Amino acid sequence: MITTAPVPEGTAVLPVPAGTWAVFTASGPVPEAIQYLWRDVFTEWFPSNPYRSRPGPEILRTRMSPDHTEADAELWLPVEREDR
Repeated sequence: MITTAPVPEGTAVLPVPAGTWAVFTASGPVPEAIQYLWRDVFTEWFPSNPYRSRPGPEILRTRMSPDHTEADAELWLPVEREDR
Protein backbone atom coordinates (compact mmCIF):
# COMPACT_ATOMS: atom_id res chain seq x y z
CA MET A 1 0.00 0.00 0.00
CA ILE A 2 1.31 3.44 -0.85
CA THR A 3 0.51 5.85 1.93
CA THR A 4 1.84 8.46 4.28
CA ALA A 5 -0.60 7.39 7.01
CA PRO A 6 0.76 5.86 10.20
CA VAL A 7 1.44 2.14 9.99
CA PRO A 8 -1.16 0.02 11.81
CA GLU A 9 0.18 -1.75 14.89
CA GLY A 10 1.65 -5.16 14.08
CA THR A 11 2.37 -4.22 10.45
CA ALA A 12 5.87 -4.21 9.01
CA VAL A 13 7.11 -1.42 6.77
CA LEU A 14 9.12 -2.14 3.63
CA PRO A 15 10.37 1.05 1.98
CA VAL A 16 10.53 0.58 -1.80
CA PRO A 17 12.29 3.22 -3.90
CA ALA A 18 10.55 4.43 -7.05
CA GLY A 19 11.51 2.63 -10.21
CA THR A 20 10.34 0.67 -13.23
CA TRP A 21 8.35 -2.53 -12.78
CA ALA A 22 7.50 -5.31 -15.20
CA VAL A 23 4.11 -6.85 -14.46
CA PHE A 24 3.03 -10.29 -15.66
CA THR A 25 -0.22 -12.20 -15.26
CA ALA A 26 -1.24 -15.84 -15.46
CA SER A 27 -4.32 -17.93 -14.78
CA GLY A 28 -4.75 -21.65 -14.52
CA PRO A 29 -4.24 -24.75 -12.43
CA VAL A 30 -2.22 -24.52 -9.21
CA PRO A 31 0.74 -24.79 -8.89
CA GLU A 32 1.56 -25.14 -12.60
CA ALA A 33 0.29 -21.72 -13.72
CA ILE A 34 2.46 -19.92 -11.16
CA GLN A 35 5.52 -22.09 -11.84
CA TYR A 36 5.18 -21.53 -15.60
CA LEU A 37 4.77 -17.78 -15.05
CA TRP A 38 8.14 -17.54 -13.26
CA ARG A 39 9.78 -19.84 -15.82
CA ASP A 40 8.47 -17.92 -18.84
CA VAL A 41 9.46 -14.53 -17.45
CA PHE A 42 13.08 -15.58 -16.91
CA THR A 43 13.53 -17.86 -19.95
CA GLU A 44 11.48 -15.93 -22.54
CA TRP A 45 10.71 -12.36 -21.54
CA PHE A 46 14.04 -11.22 -20.05
CA PRO A 47 16.19 -12.66 -22.89
CA SER A 48 14.05 -10.94 -25.53
CA ASN A 49 13.69 -7.51 -23.88
CA PRO A 50 16.20 -4.77 -22.99
CA TYR A 51 15.61 -5.06 -19.23
CA ARG A 52 17.31 -6.79 -16.34
CA SER A 53 16.32 -7.38 -12.73
CA ARG A 54 17.23 -4.64 -10.25
CA PRO A 55 17.32 -4.80 -6.46
CA GLY A 56 13.93 -4.69 -4.83
CA PRO A 57 11.09 -6.92 -3.74
CA GLU A 58 9.50 -9.38 -6.14
CA ILE A 59 5.77 -9.22 -5.50
CA LEU A 60 3.39 -12.08 -6.29
CA ARG A 61 -0.35 -11.61 -5.78
CA THR A 62 -2.41 -14.78 -6.04
CA ARG A 63 -6.19 -15.14 -6.03
CA MET A 64 -7.26 -18.73 -5.51
CA SER A 65 -10.47 -20.29 -6.79
CA PRO A 66 -12.94 -21.39 -4.08
CA ASP A 67 -11.77 -25.01 -4.42
CA HIS A 68 -8.07 -23.97 -4.52
CA THR A 69 -7.40 -25.79 -7.80
CA GLU A 70 -7.07 -22.66 -9.99
CA ALA A 71 -5.44 -19.28 -9.47
CA ASP A 72 -5.08 -15.85 -11.03
CA ALA A 73 -1.58 -14.52 -10.41
CA GLU A 74 0.10 -11.16 -10.90
CA LEU A 75 3.89 -10.95 -10.66
CA TRP A 76 5.62 -7.58 -10.18
CA LEU A 77 9.38 -7.49 -10.76
CA PRO A 78 11.66 -4.46 -10.34
CA VAL A 79 13.58 -3.90 -13.58
CA GLU A 80 15.98 -1.45 -15.19
CA ARG A 81 16.84 -0.84 -18.81
CA GLU A 82 19.97 -2.63 -19.94
CA ASP A 83 22.29 -1.24 -22.60
CA ARG A 84 22.93 -4.01 -25.09
